[in-house]
Amino acid sequence: MLALRWSLLLLLGAFVVVIFQTSASLSFPIFGVAPQLALVVLCCWAIVRPTRETLTLIPLMGVGIGLLAYQGMPESVGSLAPIGIAALSWHRWRQTSGRVTVATEWVAVILLTGLATILHFAAHAIAVELATSGVDWLDALQTVLLRSTIGNMMLAAIVFWLVRLPSGSWSERDARRRSAYSS
Repeated sequence: MLALRWSLLLLLGAFVVVIFQTSASLSFPIFGVAPQLALVVLCCWAIVRPTRETLTLIPLMGVGIGLLAYQGMPESVGSLAPIGIAALSWHRWRQTSGRVTVATEWVAVILLTGLATILHFAAHAIAVELATSGVDWLDALQTVLLRSTIGNMMLAAIVFWLVRLPSGSWSERDARRRSAYSS
């Protein structure tokens, strides 16, 4: 029953993020570019939460954005897919390296968001290049890519804490503190 409740909350949260990104994110530009909230949330989720949740959210958010935005569904899902590979790699590295600090996770989220934004831009720019008469690559690199990468990385530095704090990892620290007081 608990798993079903969390699954419903996860689906509801993904729905809210997709709706915000497709309808309201243009109203909140960062450096003149709309933030990619779904990408930022997925990057934070990939580092903080279990891989299974991330691999569930990627196609759900990609399909939702593909249905509600002016872009194709394959490019929406495909542009978010590298985040899944990063999540698998991160959790494998985390298991082999032992304990990972919160600061390391925070830096990993910011770097992953920057890389994912660059790959996301490349996927969409190539799709636009193929579907239309072309892209002014120099202008797109200077305005869209640079601004969106910096803006998304800044947003990820904040969203990380919204994903991290309720994740339950702080309970480990509190359990150690209680056991220290009881002995």
